[in-house]
Amino acid sequence: MSAWNYKQYALAPLPPLDITCEKPIRFNVILKAEDGKIVLRYEQPDAPDRNYIAITQDTVVEVALLGDQVYFSNELDAITTKEALSSFYGGLEYDGYDEKLDRYKIVRFRARYNQGGRYGTRHRFNINVDLLQLSECGEPHWITLSIDPDIKNPPPKAN
Repeated sequence: MSAWNYKQYALAPLPPLDITCEKPIRFNVILKAEDGKIVLRYEQPDAPDRNYIAITQDTVVEVALLGDQVYFSNELDAITTKEALSSFYGGLEYDGYDEKLDRYKIVRFRARYNQGGRYGTRHRFNINVDLLQLSECGEPHWITLSIDPDIKNPPPKAN
């Protein structure tokens, strides 16, 4: 039996900096069925081979959920961290509201670049989602899940 207590930490209520950027880092989380198997995939459209979020400057991060059955959690903050990182991440905003299901598909938050940090510093975070399951009579039933990709701030040094 594990004695380790798992905690989730909220992002700072206000952003760590007043960040305005022309284009946010987009991070897609895809949950779907393919060939009879459930597939969970992360992608950054601007960096197709990267399955983590790379912070190279003060920026806005946008996380979008792709799939018909996955929405941000109603019970938990959409984004949490596994350690206290509120000096780096904050200002969580929700978007992409589905009025019928009372759930969101997109969130944004501000990220402060880890100036002087070691290359490849890994900040573990959670994406808290509700998985939609319909009952036999079509009523929604929700299963809450936490998905745990990484933020690398700063990312590994490019060769």
